[in-house]
Amino acid sequence: MNLKRYILGTAVATLSLIGCTEKFEEMNTNPWTSNNLDVQHLMTFSQLKMFSNGAEAWRGNIITSGPIAQNTACLYTTGQGFAIDDSHTSPTFDLIYGDVTRNITDAVDRLTNEGKTAQVAQFTIIKVVNLLRATQIYGDIPYSEAGKGFSEFVYYPKYDAQEDALKAMVSDLQSARDVLSNASTGDIITYDLYDAGISGPSKYVKLANSLLMKIGLMMSEADPSTGATVFNDGYSHSGGYISNWSEAVYVRHVSDGGPWGEHVNGTGIAVEGQVGGFSYTYLSELALKSMQDNLDPRMFRVVSHLDYTGGISKAMSDTTQYTNFNPFLKAGDEGTFVKAHYRGVRLGDNGDGNRGVFFNVEKNGAQQAAYWVNQNLAEDAPDEDPYQFNNDGQFITLAGLNPATFNQLSPSIVIGADEVQFMIAEASTIPSYGVADASAFQRAVEFAMSKYNSLDFPGADYESMFVELYKRQTDTNYDHTAAVTDYVTAAVARYNAAVDNDARRDVVVYEQWISLLGDGYNSFALWNRTHLPSIVDYVIPEADRDYDLPKYPSDPLVDPSVVQDGIQEVPLHRGGVTNWVRPSRFPYPNRELNVNAANANEAMQRQRGGVGESTNFIAIKQWYSNQSN
Repeated sequence: MNLKRYILGTAVATLSLIGCTEKFEEMNTNPWTSNNLDVQHLMTFSQLKMFSNGAEAWRGNIITSGPIAQNTACLYTTGQGFAIDDSHTSPTFDLIYGDVTRNITDAVDRLTNEGKTAQVAQFTIIKVVNLLRATQIYGDIPYSEAGKGFSEFVYYPKYDAQEDALKAMVSDLQSARDVLSNASTGDIITYDLYDAGISGPSKYVKLANSLLMKIGLMMSEADPSTGATVFNDGYSHSGGYISNWSEAVYVRHVSDGGPWGEHVNGTGIAVEGQVGGFSYTYLSELALKSMQDNLDPRMFRVVSHLDYTGGISKAMSDTTQYTNFNPFLKAGDEGTFVKAHYRGVRLGDNGDGNRGVFFNVEKNGAQQAAYWVNQNLAEDAPDEDPYQFNNDGQFITLAGLNPATFNQLSPSIVIGADEVQFMIAEASTIPSYGVADASAFQRAVEFAMSKYNSLDFPGADYESMFVELYKRQTDTNYDHTAAVTDYVTAAVARYNAAVDNDARRDVVVYEQWISLLGDGYNSFALWNRTHLPSIVDYVIPEADRDYDLPKYPSDPLVDPSVVQDGIQEVPLHRGGVTNWVRPSRFPYPNRELNVNAANANEAMQRQRGGVGESTNFIAIKQWYSNQSN
């Protein structure tokens, strides 16, 4: 089944998706019924579940992994404060192993007994998609014994070393690919939620090859020789890899079932604040200012102020409230205050440092940026308050990840065309990989710029509306289409001007990192493997642990004539549990440390490699992590 049949959200669309997932409730309420379900329901469940759980996505993606990677930020400080909170880091593990893997393993066992090798191959690839996320986040994971509770009564699986797990994934992908290369459409399950512009076995062959390239590059720090072999196996295979957006694999979502249902985009519904409350999902100051420096036209699509009217986070869309709108004007560097429309959240765990705008001596405190439109209105006279959004409130409101684009109906990308080209471009900067594709980087940036339209992300109307606002109020000569071309040209110029492969790699990884806004899992894995882009520090420098706010005798928004009088230093980052070392992993869930203690503790000691218990486990590098600093 091709989900393109119902991406418009019609009644037929909803019924089609529900048809693919009609047994989800039974799987969730009765864990012992899996082997009584048609395998096609097990397949759609296993494809969709890792992308559709809002409670998990809020915690694993928005609160933790994205802020560690520092392209997004969250005022829950588990991620960006380098802290530990089991309720934030265990749901990803629980989702993959508690809900998904057991159903995949059950289906594989049943189909193997029936001799349906092509369908086994489909499930094998789906298993790798899920467990690759798990190992990117946690390190050593159950792989060889994962999900064997039904068939072999293995309730406490051992943890495979990450190197072994990745090599097993490679072997599984190669075997699945070889089977599917010789299969016909009639041999496979077509009741399928992995959407693409191509169908049949070739879709899975290209996906398998792209995953091999991803794993091969994932090995580039720890074992570049093996990594190069694996990468080139996927890169050179006759079945091809995902080479354009029409071949990209993604999952579509519909709203049937509501925010806590099985069919929404989990990250999107969390961005909207519909799975527990306002999610505090913002751009980091680092990412936002880099986009402004580069005049990145995607700002019109991915950034917005947040409107929390009615208890749901929406994009602020009333353009009549804006004055001299300019998304490219930066909020000011340390020690300065600029009345800019967009300001990000700084890396840290102290409110005055995270989102302080200026220090008001008269009130003896920092004025902090508002979470959402009109949050700071005075209750006694809101119409006269300077912090009303249509007054100066628009200049001290945080820049959110845009809910018009990232919401419950946004597609979830399994592997995108831009990601594959970024992989080829990066491999071209690693001599031992033997790849020399001089144009891959330009294709990658072009695909990144076209992603939202190519995969029918929502938000196109919002983008057009704010482009017109910018032209009307600030720059009448702005041409959005030309700005996209100019951005690509400038990125290629930065790449060509780089002095060596390391510098070129930094340029490549920056562009991939910024293209992954909203995908915390992959942006974290990218940083963890490369410790790039270089603007993202591995250890927070001492100078960045406090922040200098501009100091004024009184409120410069109330009285624009007031003159800055020095700076006020405020705490920004207090070091978390890692002493300012950016975490390299999520910790294992507390429940796993209790019920599967022997295997989990063995895995932790193996990964410590002699590093003492005084170093918190989340600061221990994974096998695939960059080891150089």
